[in-house]
Amino acid sequence: MTSPTFPELLARCSVGARYCSGIFVASDTVLTCAHFLRPEDEANPGAITVRVAGARYRARGVRRFVGTDIALLRVDAARVGPFPKLGPPPRPLARTVTFGFGGGAKVPAVRSGRFLFTLPLAFSRNLRTFVRPAGVVANAQPAVKGDSGGPVLVDAHLVGTQSLILDPFRTNLRLATISLLTEEVREAIS
Repeated sequence: MTSPTFPELLARCSVGARYCSGIFVASDTVLTCAHFLRPEDEANPGAITVRVAGARYRARGVRRFVGTDIALLRVDAARVGPFPKLGPPPRPLARTVTFGFGGGAKVPAVRSGRFLFTLPLAFSRNLRTFVRPAGVVANAQPAVKGDSGGPVLVDAHLVGTQSLILDPFRTNLRLATISLLTEEVREAIS
């Protein structure tokens, strides 16, 4: 499988020193993770900076999807597609490609892996982040902090976003939880 690349669509979203990854899914809309956002970010979306392909934009709106770890950022941009097509929930052992700016990367890393299985619910250690529905991916190159919100593709179709990493006692097991796209998210993107 040839990995699709979307360098002109892959975004690094930040507020101060905090950052996550994302992808433009429409000319003015970035799909990312919800756990990156704090209440003050939602109250003042202009504090969120979105960088993509050398350009810099400010968010003008935030939409979280209850019960998921997915958010959409509306930005003052006019990105040109084609945008990634949405895919069905992945089958076990499907090849995945995850893009992210984790580990302080200036350009997005490409992490190949395999989709293992779906979970009805996953949550973070501190119980602040809930992922529903969730998928578990085994990556050849482990996902790291900052990859959250990055797109997960199967057969060049967007199926979810990177959400959580499994790293007990600071040992990265190369297993990641992804937030699968719900019908509500799919409708909002379409």
